[in-house]
Amino acid sequence: MFYSAPECFEMGAHITSKADIWSAGAILYHMAYGVPPFQNSPAPPSDLNRTSSPNVEDVLIHCLQPDPYQRGSHSWLARHPYTMNPSVL
Repeated sequence: MFYSAPECFEMGAHITSKADIWSAGAILYHMAYGVPPFQNSPAPPSDLNRTSSPNVEDVLIHCLQPDPYQRGSHSWLARHPYTMNPSVL
């Protein structure tokens, strides 16, 4: 449930590959904060600080967009500094 894009729960919604982008963001969120994303938001849980990596935060913001049309694409994610060179954390 936490790793599926919001549109996956809408009856009759058109599911595209952007749902996979959401899932990638949800996994990264869990890796960064130790819990799955809450309430379809890239913000960390209220008892935790934001990640110190602007690259991780940027990926989370673009991947965990509830609106799939505003969500990052596969090509955007592939060209992002974080995915091109993970040492830029």
